[in-house]
Amino acid sequence: MPPGFIVGVYRSGTTLLRYVLDSHPNIAVPPESNFLNGLASLHGDEWYRKGLQGMGVDDQGLQRHLRRFAGALFDDYAVAKGKQRWFDKTPSYVDIIEFLHAIFGEQCRYIMLYRHGLDVANSMSRMYENDVNRGPGKKYADQYPGAPHLTNLRYWMEQCEKMLAFEAAHPAQCFRVKYEEYSAEPARYLPPLFEFLDEAWDPQVLEFYKQQHDYGLQDYKAEESKGFMPNTGTYQSWPEAEIAQAMEIAGPTLKKLGYLS
Repeated sequence: MPPGFIVGVYRSGTTLLRYVLDSHPNIAVPPESNFLNGLASLHGDEWYRKGLQGMGVDDQGLQRHLRRFAGALFDDYAVAKGKQRWFDKTPSYVDIIEFLHAIFGEQCRYIMLYRHGLDVANSMSRMYENDVNRGPGKKYADQYPGAPHLTNLRYWMEQCEKMLAFEAAHPAQCFRVKYEEYSAEPARYLPPLFEFLDEAWDPQVLEFYKQQHDYGLQDYKAEESKGFMPNTGTYQSWPEAEIAQAMEIAGPTLKKLGYLS
């Protein structure tokens, strides 16, 4: 069965969707794996590639070896769980999504998960206690000094634009999901997702909290959940001026995703 990835920015509901998929009898989704970032660095390093070329391993050969190595680890996890296929949920993989495509090929499936950018920025700011240098958006700290919401929003925009570009390039492999929709009406929005994955609908995924899952970093909130509880509009507690500035900054991306008309 084709492997796949849940692709989404941090604080976009990726863990909740991971639990949903992991509750399906055919799909195993481990905690954030992270190690593919290291393989992507190896794959993208010219010095390493030249060394391998000296051993007779060209780029296609390297991709094949990396696919076997990574696939074996995930395959073993799925087998250990008594499942037929695996998905992965690691938000940092947005940055290496083209690498994932290079090694896993056309058969791989991607669930492209989006959440309103201002809610994501609000959640990230709370998570890192407004210290942007502790989070993934730190490279924008100088652009928006003293404004963690805007700094994290800029990070969300950059990641979403990468996701949108990948969707446009590989539409047959991607299925778009919005956090606001699937968390509010899971019985409506989740069945089409499983149809895309060529999996039979199983209502037990709606009771993900009754299933056993392996827990990883940042799973504590979803672990405590007893159902689908949408968390939307959190940014509305911001000052009006900051909301207006945020909308101006993120407007183009929000429009592309249907959050603004």
